[in-house]
Amino acid sequence: MLYIDYTLLIQIVQFLVIIFLGKKMILDPVLKTIEGRDSKIEGMKEDAESLKAKVEQYQAEYAEKMAEMRVELAEYHRKIKDEATKDASAKVQAVKAEIDQKVTEARAEIANQTETAKKEMDSMVADISDMIVDKIMLSA
Repeated sequence: MLYIDYTLLIQIVQFLVIIFLGKKMILDPVLKTIEGRDSKIEGMKEDAESLKAKVEQYQAEYAEKMAEMRVELAEYHRKIKDEATKDASAKVQAVKAEIDQKVTEARAEIANQTETAKKEMDSMVADISDMIVDKIMLSA
């Protein structure tokens, strides 16, 4: 049988005191530590998300700048190629003009030499003709 007397009331009071003290001394500090840890973790998650967003932004900026650099590099290569082509064309034109001038000078020199040779040949032909005529006249 169950007896209900004042000891039951004392045991209930002791139980409530133990629960109250346990809550104040153990449960509240543990819950406070857990809440602090959770808030710290949440703050770290937010920082990580912020850093991730910055990294993505920097990657996008890097990709954009690399694309711009590629365009500038292609433009620079085209410009250098155009300049080299112009320089080569100018040099070819200069060499061609020089060769044309030398060919013209050589033709003029050949024409001069041809004319001189013709004059000498005409003179020689006249001398030989005179000699032949003189021989024929002396032999006859």
